Amino acid sequence: MIVMDLQAPAVAILALALFTGILFSPSMAASEIADIEPPQPAAARNISTLLSGVEERLQSGRLLNFTPDQVADEPADNETPPPPVEEIPEPVYNDDELDLLVEENSISLMLLSLQNTCALFAWDEVPAKESGAALRALAAGLLRDVAAMDISESHEALKDAFTRALESYEAAGTLLQGNAPLNRTTVDAALEANLEGSDCLREASEYLERPLLKAPEDIAAISLSLPRPRTASTSDEELMLLQRYVYEDRNRANDISLMLESVSKTRIYYARDEGGEEVFAEPGRVFLLVKVKVTNLGHKGESRTYTVRTPDIRDFALEYRKTTYTPIKFAPGTSLGVPYALATLGRYEVEAGYIVYDIPEALPLDECFIRVNLGQATSPVWAIGKTL
Repeated sequence: MIVMDLQAPAVAILALALFTGILFSPSMAASEIADIEPPQPAAARNISTLLSGVEERLQSGRLLNFTPDQVADEPADNETPPPPVEEIPEPVYNDDELDLLVEENSISLMLLSLQNTCALFAWDEVPAKESGAALRALAAGLLRDVAAMDISESHEALKDAFTRALESYEAAGTLLQGNAPLNRTTVDAALEANLEGSDCLREASEYLERPLLKAPEDIAAISLSLPRPRTASTSDEELMLLQRYVYEDRNRANDISLMLESVSKTRIYYARDEGGEEVFAEPGRVFLLVKVKVTNLGHKGESRTYTVRTPDIRDFALEYRKTTYTPIKFAPGTSLGVPYALATLGRYEVEAGYIVYDIPEALPLDECFIRVNLGQATSPVWAIGKTL
């Protein structure tokens, strides 16, 4: 039949079209790929193997169609592929670092705060300022460390309590800085800040799962007991009020008598000028008046030096534990009386007057001493809380 005669050329033409389609199409449909056997070596492949099943398609009346819907799910040439999905990394928190920071520093903070509190209660100015400075420096450094940490929600309570403790300790130390003497307002505020800091630190420690670590050696060595009241050294004679100390001048030509006669306190004095100005001590402080009397007892020996110089006002130092107070200067015309001053005394002449100190009101006088530097390694000491 004619149909049968045309079948071979038609098969050849369709085979050619199929081969061309395979070369230029993206991919074949899954059903068509399944009909093709696994690839063989180039020497074994031939046109009849490649076109297996095509003849059956023709006889069944199915045409070969290479439209896009027969191709596997491949994106069209003009279709933009979706962007890759970015993986969001899990947040990294500093919870463990915060725990360790609190554990390593809590004891040091508490010991410094206790030392500062003891010094404040004793009105011991030098230890109070020194321990306050150390407490402030440690708290400020830890605050910077905590602020730089990224903390999870589960550690927010610990961070908040520890931060409040550090802020209170820093405030206590800041109040005690500078050269201004302690007064009641400053002491009360510093004590309150120390108490607040310790309460917050105790709260922070309750959030820890592990016990606190030991304090550093330099912090653990801090003595929390108050220093003992000083006494005169073995080379000094501890004197009482109204007890005189006799010494020689530099030329060993004259004897000099030095005596502290009395002490008293006042919160106010008046200037004896036209204005009559009132001078008040700061809150929590008082003026301590010490009456000094120096006498030239007379000439001795062969030297022709008959006059002596009295000790300078700067040579009189009031000592309390580790704190030293120096006399203040005030106008000569005041309600306090005649101020003591450096003078040159002839035989049997006397220089007497008041030395005034600005001291804390709570300073216990029975633990205070006045040391006078007379030069030549001579420094007599008076216990101003004792009298004859």
